[in-house]
Amino acid sequence: MSFIDTHCHLNLDTFTDRIDAVLEAAAQVGVKRVICIGIDIPTSERAVELAEKYPQIYAAAGIHPNDCVQPGIPDNWEQIINDMLNHPKVVAVGETGLDYYWDDAPPEQQKKFLQAHLELAKSGDLPIVLHNRDSDTDMVELLTNHPHARGVLHCWSAPWTIAQPLLEKGYHISFTGSVTFKKNTMVQDVAQQMPLDRLMVETDSPFLTPAPFRGKKPNEPKYIPTIAQFIADLRGLPVEDLAGTTTRTAEKLFRL
Repeated sequence: MSFIDTHCHLNLDTFTDRIDAVLEAAAQVGVKRVICIGIDIPTSERAVELAEKYPQIYAAAGIHPNDCVQPGIPDNWEQIINDMLNHPKVVAVGETGLDYYWDDAPPEQQKKFLQAHLELAKSGDLPIVLHNRDSDTDMVELLTNHPHARGVLHCWSAPWTIAQPLLEKGYHISFTGSVTFKKNTMVQDVAQQMPLDRLMVETDSPFLTPAPFRGKKPNEPKYIPTIAQFIADLRGLPVEDLAGTTTRTAEKLFRL
């Protein structure tokens, strides 16, 4: 079996001196490729550096909604991100989106940055990697009213009623270790009934280690098979089938 971790943050300080070991541990369980996601300009640049160094790493460049009010964001941030998008191993725009759980950035500022990222993705014909936390209504409204519809809602945390219009628009949904948490039946319901060819798996490492390893830090790409096995069991599928389908879906979406 072969897997792709479609969303991880090997560009964070947690992994600074451990990249080789983390990639080796992942490869041993079939996780052959990973997409390293930027959350601001420095981490996006770091993701590109890692993608240049390691053949199994690809990168995404963007500014996370919680980081869109960071001091020091240059006025020409869109041009800086756009320049990174021209790199052959940068396969997506993001991570961007909305997050109303934390009070880090005003919603209007988050929406402004999300719209700008959507325009970058549209003009570059790239998928967009989207974060949504406690912002379901605004997220659906913004995405369904924008012409770009190529991308993924990562770390899914909303009910089926929110998933439906986004799937109809053309978006994909990706699941982290949170789907394995015992009380997370709402997310499990979406993982069970959504179209299989729109489903992807990710770790969001170093966060959200799946059960039965929950609490173990940091989370790593090597736990992708655990997440895949859980979703396969939910859907009554052999994990080999889920591995093959999610890998092909990621290859198609990110043009790997």
